[in-house]
Amino acid sequence: MAITNFEVYATRLRDDKLSVKLKLTIAHELCESLEFFQLQDYSRFVSILWPVIRDLLLKTPAVFMSTAPEQKLRSTLLEIIQRIPHSEVFRPIVLEVVTTLVSLVKVENEDNAVVCLKVIYELHRMYRQLLESVAQPFLELASEIYRNADQMLKAMDSMDTPASLSTPNVNLMSPSAMSPGPDAGDATSKNLNKAMSSFKVLTEVPIIVVSIIQANRRHAEQFVTNILPLILHMLELSQKGAGLQPEFTSHSLRAANSDLITAQSKTLSFLAFFARGFTALLLPSQDRIAQLTLNLLCACPAESTATRKEMLIATRHVVSTEIRKAFVPLADRFLDMQVLVGSGLASQCILKPFAFSLLADLMHHIRAELSPQQLTLMVDFYAGCMHD
Repeated sequence: MAITNFEVYATRLRDDKLSVKLKLTIAHELCESLEFFQLQDYSRFVSILWPVIRDLLLKTPAVFMSTAPEQKLRSTLLEIIQRIPHSEVFRPIVLEVVTTLVSLVKVENEDNAVVCLKVIYELHRMYRQLLESVAQPFLELASEIYRNADQMLKAMDSMDTPASLSTPNVNLMSPSAMSPGPDAGDATSKNLNKAMSSFKVLTEVPIIVVSIIQANRRHAEQFVTNILPLILHMLELSQKGAGLQPEFTSHSLRAANSDLITAQSKTLSFLAFFARGFTALLLPSQDRIAQLTLNLLCACPAESTATRKEMLIATRHVVSTEIRKAFVPLADRFLDMQVLVGSGLASQCILKPFAFSLLADLMHHIRAELSPQQLTLMVDFYAGCMHD
């Protein structure tokens, strides 16, 4: 790329007189050209264009319509950040980039916020020592997102009727509605939830928190104490219309339920991490944890094989700690293949090894505390599996 091109792109993107659609075209062209850059190009790119991209993201308001030009521009700018190799070229600006992305999560829509969180995780994984000052602000953000769990569930109420599919989720008097957006007949247009009220965003939070705690142990104990009640409450949330057949629920409601159960499976893995590293803090809630684990396995949809697999792995980690004693009264329920692997054909073909590993660990550790009736049931279960 010619030496003057970076300056030209920067000047054009900074020009307030250019329309959003034209800036989108410029940003898209810049994004597509990233793969042709040489290493020295990335260094110049970061020094010249990062300030422009940062200012555009911070100074222009977030929008909540998927096809609005402003949304496409913001999405493309975030994609540019994501596609820049996270190598040494990022080192001079990594703290500023992560600080910017954390602030964007608070105001963005869910799609853009998910990209922000993915980039934050990758950068923190590579530059932990440089990002210590961001640890506490992000942990506070994580707590705030979990605190909004009830609000996320309440937003699903509007999806119970087909009419909600055409109801905009944005205040028409706000700056977010400044774009005319797509034509009324554009079937691909959809409203985007606010990031702070999105299960999709919550799903991305646990892995970043684990990375931060592993690198900053001094933040861990107080954070775990504060967020544990929020985590347990989030795991107690019930799916909307869970007792209805699929044909009686809207597509949007089914998708929202899928986002909820996925977020809960990630949160259960989150809890399993705490169970292994901070067992003493979780012991007062062990009965509640055991019951919630069982409830999640029962509520997991038949088609969600990957989600159920993650739940089984997380549960195995939980029962490897002293919390397993709380599973003794529930042992009968775990000796039910419908609870462990569900009714889905894919789950029954794929997940039995994970289910049997969980059962082997659980029963091995609690066998001395099982009643004769439970031991009899365990032998019957084993015999049934052998003859399957």
